[in-house]
Amino acid sequence: MAVPGVARGLPLVLRMAVWCRALVVLAALLALDGCATSTRMAKMGPLPTTEPLVTLIVSDDRAVVERECREVHALGPILGCSLWRTVSPDGTTAVKIMKVVRYTDVVPSALALEIDVHELCHVVAALQPIDDPCHVGNGGVVQSGGPNVRAMIK
Repeated sequence: MAVPGVARGLPLVLRMAVWCRALVVLAALLALDGCATSTRMAKMGPLPTTEPLVTLIVSDDRAVVERECREVHALGPILGCSLWRTVSPDGTTAVKIMKVVRYTDVVPSALALEIDVHELCHVVAALQPIDDPCHVGNGGVVQSGGPNVRAMIK
């Protein structure tokens, strides 16, 4: 017997339907979580033109690699590329700034990427008639590591 002004629970069948829908939505979210992709980008070696000497992009998303490497013509799938263009930071010296893009199965940690782009920056700078800009803004000290990493390098 219904009492006016008193709330009643939902019928058992309706409550089960709500729970079933909630479980389906949760399962779908968990399934999509495995499809997430990652891309990491690091820049190193600021030039007077405010452009970095080196940009490194690492991604487990083939679409990102293909988009970043769209200027490269290849017969097969593009899994990486290196692109460069010439700038003149001082108005007289020609400097090639580099962008390296690569596909990976596992994206590196922020620390590993920072080390990679730092060493790549030194290589690119050494092959050109410029002062090495790879420690400008960071003093040659790792920025992405936590306190344990910073303690290790002191």
